[in-house]
Amino acid sequence: MAASNVSDHTQSLGSESMSLEAAHDVSAKLREAITSLIFGQEELITETLACLLAGGHILLTGAPGLAKTTLVRVFANVLGLQFGRVQFTPDLLPSDILGSEILNIDPETSRRSFEFSRGPVFTNLLLADEINRASPRTQSALLEAMQERSVTVAGKRHVLPQPFLVFATQNPFESEGTFPLPEAQMDRFLMHSLVDYPAADAEERMLAAHASRELIGEKVEWDVKENRLPSGTLSQVMERVRQVRVDDALISVIKDLVRSSRPEDSLCPKHIREALWYGAGPRAGISLISASRAFALMSKSEVVRWQHIKRMAKPVLRHRIRLAAHAVRDGMTEDQVVDNLIDRVQAERGNQALGI
Repeated sequence: MAASNVSDHTQSLGSESMSLEAAHDVSAKLREAITSLIFGQEELITETLACLLAGGHILLTGAPGLAKTTLVRVFANVLGLQFGRVQFTPDLLPSDILGSEILNIDPETSRRSFEFSRGPVFTNLLLADEINRASPRTQSALLEAMQERSVTVAGKRHVLPQPFLVFATQNPFESEGTFPLPEAQMDRFLMHSLVDYPAADAEERMLAAHASRELIGEKVEWDVKENRLPSGTLSQVMERVRQVRVDDALISVIKDLVRSSRPEDSLCPKHIREALWYGAGPRAGISLISASRAFALMSKSEVVRWQHIKRMAKPVLRHRIRLAAHAVRDGMTEDQVVDNLIDRVQAERGNQALGI
């Protein structure tokens, strides 16, 4: 993707609303640029880009070495945004993330004053690496930042740079020395994406890039200026996402889909109800609308359709559903629950009602 190509689609936009075609072209070229640097993670890139355009935070769960950190670095570089990283450890304190008040003494007047020293959270894209290794107290330090886009230290509110997005990672295979994310923290993530191993051909391309010393993740210093998004374009695309229409009929479908995940609700199927501890809250429906709007724009659609909702349902709902202990023991997964609920909606509403 050449910078001139992106500029051609943005220079004529002016200060007014971006057209659907221009916004779609920007998102497509962003995806193309990122896919050319990250091998074998097309589905993950789709979900991450949709989350980004929806203005939400994302939790990435996968084994080490699957380019989770590199993906965030590539996103920041291509978007021309400030990038920050915090390596979460058991001894990490909230002040290590947010910042703290520092006592300054004037050498001439001996006057004492407190000055706020900003922490790494004051950035555009924050990589919270292995977030489940920090204590619950430190994890909760991100709650206000993720929800309010601001932090409060010593009674003073400090607004974060815009946009502010958290990309958090966690390893699903290690439990020693980890602290599971509390439900309130999980609900702040718009999406939870599962990072799989790459396909054989993608892994071979990765090895070839390493052999020729062209693997992005191994370069200490690198830049992709020719692929960088012009300043201000991202906010225009994000604003255009919010203009994608959601018909009342599909709002009702989303409402039923979310409510059917709650074991106490009459919409929840009996065989699913017995497997659930609790289901998704109201924020899940809001998040599903936001994510579906972004995916619809990426699909060059002016309106959200059932296919967009289906594609975004798992990453939006899987971390908002908790299975009962016996269901986990029997090998059931949250994704299977979501699949069952989607099938139920399709069966009850019918293809014509869903616009299929």
